[in-house]
Amino acid sequence: MLANLRHRLDSWRIVALFGALFVVSQATLAVIVQPLGADILWVQTTLSAAHVQAIFARWDAAGLLPRYASHYRVDMIHPLWYSALLAASLAKGFAAHAVPARWNSLLLLPFVSGTCDIAENLVHLTFLADRANITPGAVLLGNGAALVKWALAASSIVAVAILAITAPKPGAAKGGGRR
Repeated sequence: MLANLRHRLDSWRIVALFGALFVVSQATLAVIVQPLGADILWVQTTLSAAHVQAIFARWDAAGLLPRYASHYRVDMIHPLWYSALLAASLAKGFAAHAVPARWNSLLLLPFVSGTCDIAENLVHLTFLADRANITPGAVLLGNGAALVKWALAASSIVAVAILAITAPKPGAAKGGGRR
């Protein structure tokens, strides 16, 4: 199964397609949440229910809660775009380095990141529905998922960068020197 996934993801066409979808989606999200400022990051990463409640109160007072709510139209599908982009980029890097198949399970990490993003979104939607849902346990669940999301996405980006920087150059002679 993982070998088949790796084979299917090892495609510049998939990298380009999901890269384009990611860029458009990310730009759209940036425009939507721009008025929310840095609080958009804090509401995802704090483990304090009081801090989340304070952010929601500020957004409510400023009339920004509808703006925050509207970003979910894009943010519920956005994880698919970046998960597929990162997994395909990893698959290209694995192919370039002839990474053994035993490492193929790492291709799933971007999808775990995306799943955590959706879990975070679902919890935060309950906060929008009723501020009484902003409890320490719910914040720990939703924002814990967000922190795992960020860690896995960042790790995947670092791995892609390392694989890209160290990839053998096309046409380079194997064996390391001139003959």
